[in-house]
Amino acid sequence: MRRRSVIMTAGSCGIAALAVGLAPATAQAAQTAHAAPPPGWRIVQVNGYGDHDSLTSVVAVSRRDAWAGGLAAATGSHAFLQHWNGQAWSRVSLPAAARKISYGQVSGLAASSARNVWAFISGHPAAVARFDGTRWQVMREWPGEDFSITGEAFSPRDVWMFGGIGPRTAGTWHYNGHRWRRPKMPLTAFDVSRTSARDQWAIGERLTRNGKYAGGVERWNGHSWRTVPTGRLIPADTATRSTALGQVLAQSARSVWVTGTTYTGSFRHLRSFILHWNGRKWRRVTGRSDVSLGPAIIADGRVQAVSQHVRLTGQSYIDPAPALVSYAARRWVAVRTPRHPGKSLEINGVASIPGSRSAWAVGGYFTDSTARGWVPASGVILRQGS
Repeated sequence: MRRRSVIMTAGSCGIAALAVGLAPATAQAAQTAHAAPPPGWRIVQVNGYGDHDSLTSVVAVSRRDAWAGGLAAATGSHAFLQHWNGQAWSRVSLPAAARKISYGQVSGLAASSARNVWAFISGHPAAVARFDGTRWQVMREWPGEDFSITGEAFSPRDVWMFGGIGPRTAGTWHYNGHRWRRPKMPLTAFDVSRTSARDQWAIGERLTRNGKYAGGVERWNGHSWRTVPTGRLIPADTATRSTALGQVLAQSARSVWVTGTTYTGSFRHLRSFILHWNGRKWRRVTGRSDVSLGPAIIADGRVQAVSQHVRLTGQSYIDPAPALVSYAARRWVAVRTPRHPGKSLEINGVASIPGSRSAWAVGGYFTDSTARGWVPASGVILRQGS
């Protein structure tokens, strides 16, 4: 399966920092950009379950209802969930069928209401489970070789599962409330966002005639999916260059954001970018060299993303200069960052909290073991705002 971004995942090494890339999308947001930057992030919980867990995804339904998920690696990897009830985080049991998944982890969470929460579980097999407000139930499995999946849920009758492109992937599937089907799309989608049922945006890839991958944007007009031209802003892969799109975030028909990363030099260097659609054309903002963009959200009228200053050396990830920054009013501004001396912190997921200016972020502390490499020590939950 192709990588969507350089988000730090369990088992990789490096120190992750939470960076917030901000850019005003409307006139009101532009005025807000000149105000003081949003309050900094703080660590609100470090898990102490004793099973070497790491959190990889999070979703918020309201201020009193949020879910986080990941993996525990004490005795083999298995998926687990945590729930926020407005006062505290607690561990929640998944169905027996989900707990039996080999090398399982909750790699994605999505929700449209408190009675429609979905967990996307990677592993062998991959599976999706739904919480109906009372209990969790596995809705479907995809047998295969450690499939990695994510997804999105807009309603009980509009759920997406993204399993990647290629022969050893699960592909893209859509659930209409009754059955799962492969949607007819010009690109194999791996993320979708929408402003309404008739205006949906997706990013994906196709396999070219020369065997390379080409990423792009597609849009649902209420009847069918069509590609949206981006010119040369998303270059196709070559022998020396590869571009991986990260997320699509649709605020309105005149404000759509796409994140991505281009790798060069035999994957030893990278440069992330953000595309913005204003209703007529795309504009590209290129980031700094060897600084990646990971999970992103729209919060307080701005795009916020996890950022990582890395140097790629083979399959190793090294962070020589972790930082927390904010991009507003066309300049980088330092934002208060959590301190974690002597520990390696990864941040794998972020989620805005509906009805507020706050957000959650999840990840984990990792330790360096000479025999096993970097291994998870404990899940970490962060919060921005009150």
